Amino acid sequence: MATVIKHQELGEITVSRTRRARRITLSVRPPDIIHLSIPLWVSTGEALRFVDSKVDWVRAAITKYAERHPAQIIEMPYSTRKHHLELYPQDTEKITVSIRNDAIQVVYPINIDYKAAPVQEAIKKGIEEAWRVEAKEYLPERVSALAETHGFSYGTVTIRNTVSKWGSCSARNDLSLSLHLMRLPDHLIDYVLLHELCHTVHKNHGPKFHSLLDEHTSGNHKALNKELRQFHTRW
Repeated sequence: MATVIKHQELGEITVSRTRRARRITLSVRPPDIIHLSIPLWVSTGEALRFVDSKVDWVRAAITKYAERHPAQIIEMPYSTRKHHLELYPQDTEKITVSIRNDAIQVVYPINIDYKAAPVQEAIKKGIEEAWRVEAKEYLPERVSALAETHGFSYGTVTIRNTVSKWGSCSARNDLSLSLHLMRLPDHLIDYVLLHELCHTVHKNHGPKFHSLLDEHTSGNHKALNKELRQFHTRW
């Protein structure tokens, strides 16, 4: 089962401890998702010391990707599922963001271009807040519908701004879902939700889990998983 730890210099790292791992491995998935795989017999302390020795390598990998893929610029017009972006250059010194009805409203100083990093960060913050609103409205009901259709039971559903993974299932069968799911098309949202519901039965990613997930996705598990890899939880 994967967990997320906070590294002092690198931030969030997804950690997997599996029987199949024969050595400690560290990988960076674009744009900056860091994954650490640990054999069962290796202590967490030893694994973290390994990460400490690779900080420069990880930073170089992230920088290399950023150079090849410049930061995404949010252009007008832009909309989420239910909200549209409105930009207001004003005679002000501050940048403010608000969600009002169906609009993401960003007010910024008139002498700053909307492509400037501070304005872009504000725009992205507003978009994430819109996704949060939409996720709270859509995801719990969708989980309930899928669970009823496919015969699963679960605990609570929590929406978080998680960027390391799309969702997770706790030992008590509580589901934690990333608000970034709202970036996905409906069929991939359903795939992620079914993935987590299958974890209420099997807590690992072994053959029984994959067989169950394939059963509940009409045999399309591999194809859906491949399609999902084209999307990211991070900007």
